[in-house]
Amino acid sequence: MALGALAACGQSDAAAGTAGGATAAASTPATATATASAPASPVQSMAAATGAGLAGDTLADSLLIQRADKGRLMGRSDAMWVVMISDFQCPYCKQWHDESMASLKRDYIDTGKIRMAYLHLPLSIHPHARVQAEASMCAAVQGKFWEYSERLFRDQKAFQNPDNPTARLNSLAREVKLDLPSYGRCMQSEAIRMLVENDLRQASQAKVQSTPSFLVGEFLVQGALPYKDFRRAIDTALTIASARARAGTSR
Repeated sequence: MALGALAACGQSDAAAGTAGGATAAASTPATATATASAPASPVQSMAAATGAGLAGDTLADSLLIQRADKGRLMGRSDAMWVVMISDFQCPYCKQWHDESMASLKRDYIDTGKIRMAYLHLPLSIHPHARVQAEASMCAAVQGKFWEYSERLFRDQKAFQNPDNPTARLNSLAREVKLDLPSYGRCMQSEAIRMLVENDLRQASQAKVQSTPSFLVGEFLVQGALPYKDFRRAIDTALTIASARARAGTSR
C-alpha cells in the first residue's frame, strides 16, 4: 500500500553525497508492507524493541539493561506494538518526531490503542548518533528516556559540528534532572553499549536499513510519513489485529 514519498536517512547516502545522510524526499514510494512475523511479545521479538536475551556480566549489568529496556516503552502492556526505529541525527527522524509524535501519543498511546517502543539504528554516516543512543538509554535507566530523546531531537543542529558531544549530552542530562553521578557511571557501562549494539543487530535481521522506520502491527512502514498517512497504517493494523483476535476467540 503506497503512502507517499520516501523521506528517510540511509547508510548508502554517504556514498551518494547527500547532505545529512538524507535521501531525496521524492526518490521512491514510501510503503507500508506486511511483515512475515508479527510482533507477539516484548520479550519474544525484535518488534518489542527490547534487549531480552542480553545478559550482562554481572547482576548489576543485567538490572541496568532491564531498567533501560523498560524505560523506552510507553503505553498499555496489552496494546498493539508500534516500534520506532530511529537515529537522533537523522533529519527525517526529527521531522517525523516534530510533526507526529505528540499527536500519536494523544490519539493512540494515551487512549490505550498502541504501545510504543524505540529501537536504535544509529547510522554510520552520523558520527554522534551512537553515543546519543547510549546517553538516551542511560536516561531510560532513570525513567527519563522520552524526555531526553525529546531534547536530542530539539537540539539536533547543535550536534552537527562538535568533535566531542559529551558536554552537550551532559547538559541535557542536567536539564531533565538526571542523577548525574549515576548517569556518568552508566555512560561508562559496557552493558549499555551492548544494548545499543543489540538494537543494531535486530534492525539488521529485520532488513531495516533506513530511518525512520516503524513496525506497526504486521506492517513495516518506512520514511517520515505525514501523520494522516501514518494514522491510516495504524488504523489498518488495528483493524487486522482486532479481526484476528475475534477469530481466535470464536474458535
